[in-house]
Amino acid sequence: MSITGYGAATITAGYGSTLSQWQVLNSTLDRQMGLVRNDQQNKADADYARKKLPTVASVDDLMADRRLYTYVMRAFGLEDQVNSQALIRKVLQSDLSDSRSYASRLNDTRFKQLAAAFNFGGSTVKSSFVSQISDAYVTKAFEADVGQKNEALGMMLDFTRRVTGKADWDAVLADEKLAKVARTAFGLPEPYGPADVKAQAATLEKAMPFGKYKGNDVDQGRLRDAFFTAWDTAKGNTGALSSANQYTMLMRSYDQQKRAFAARWQVRSDVSYVQQKLSAGAGADELLKDAKLRGIVLAAFDLGDRAADTKYLRQVLESNPSDSNSFAVKAGAKETALAVSFSLHNTGTMRRGSPPFIKDIVSRYERMSFEVSAGNTNEALRLGLYFERKAGSISNWYSVLADKALSQVVRTAFGLPEEVARADIDRQVGMLEKRLDIKKLKDPTEVKRLVEKFMMMWDVQGKGAVGTGTSPVLQLFSGRSMINADTLMAAVTLPRGRR
Repeated sequence: MSITGYGAATITAGYGSTLSQWQVLNSTLDRQMGLVRNDQQNKADADYARKKLPTVASVDDLMADRRLYTYVMRAFGLEDQVNSQALIRKVLQSDLSDSRSYASRLNDTRFKQLAAAFNFGGSTVKSSFVSQISDAYVTKAFEADVGQKNEALGMMLDFTRRVTGKADWDAVLADEKLAKVARTAFGLPEPYGPADVKAQAATLEKAMPFGKYKGNDVDQGRLRDAFFTAWDTAKGNTGALSSANQYTMLMRSYDQQKRAFAARWQVRSDVSYVQQKLSAGAGADELLKDAKLRGIVLAAFDLGDRAADTKYLRQVLESNPSDSNSFAVKAGAKETALAVSFSLHNTGTMRRGSPPFIKDIVSRYERMSFEVSAGNTNEALRLGLYFERKAGSISNWYSVLADKALSQVVRTAFGLPEEVARADIDRQVGMLEKRLDIKKLKDPTEVKRLVEKFMMMWDVQGKGAVGTGTSPVLQLFSGRSMINADTLMAAVTLPRGRR
């Protein structure tokens, strides 16, 4: 394994003062970022990550692949922790929704970001992205095959699988396929309009409260039997083998029959094709261009009837599913799920191993690589880039003081001596509060002004010399807080009066 591209690209910032180098760097940012992105080893490592991330199903999968593991650690700025595998395993296994989890109790936000991105601890999904898509396709294809032989069985399989994702009877009736099952079971006619649909939902809730139905096998069985009885009566099926009996027989051998179906040549061919494409990093563009891939993936998302409508799909795939006003969200849950998995505009929760997830990891790596490369030219440049990246997420001065690199920037910019770092934490915060309102760091103009001041003071304090051996500034990115974690936590949580 060889990962040497990280920080190896040559970043040029000219000569002169640190501030002038910073200005040159910013004026050529896109071009120089391209140099990092096109570094031969960086490209090879990115391609490797794109190929491997879709197949990661567990913490073990990630940590067993040293090259991929190192890439991910670097992407989150955790290169200094690559060999701390016991710690990283605990972080990856953490459920951030639990304040007692290991990662939740760490002050370093890098660990929380890593845990949140992979979400091994907070998710019940135990398979890779590729396996999830291919398994969903096989399930949908199998149930569609059952439905061709007995429509009622196919309808009930679909209803049973999808109704658990609905919040109430209103949501059920808003779904055409699910509504047909519910109305058949309860003998409800087709509605005349929205008001009638609302009235039917109220009728269903009174007859069988939805919350009770979802968690009650007895009620689920009652609805199922009522549906099959009504279906057989309407279809004139009076034979000995009723739909209800056929369904019972199917359930007894469901897994066996599904495996037999998955072993068919055409199904195996489709699964192999989608796995090959997704493992190669196929995303939204490939879905729109490749009809076969599109058909398989859309079937997995229960959107097979939209496979030929590429105009509609483009709108879905160009949506940001975290935006409630986006096309995908307004279109429905299935479209939203597709956008979450394939839209590169997704800025919210991402499925582990999905194209937007991979894009995020690779972008993080490229940014970190750029910062390290800039630091090889002038350490102040790396500190400035790091501060710019983190500034928007800073909410209080305590978090700044907990980060060696951030605190170095503000102390230098404000002309505070290094000895200040050994002062009482409240006193340090007081000094910083007098010099800048923390809320101003949300303003890019204020951040720019502060970073430029840092660059000037860097030279004033005689730190501008480069190429003189190992720099102590590299230690600033080790992630170890200069403040005892317990002290910092106490300082953050204690009530404070106005100064």
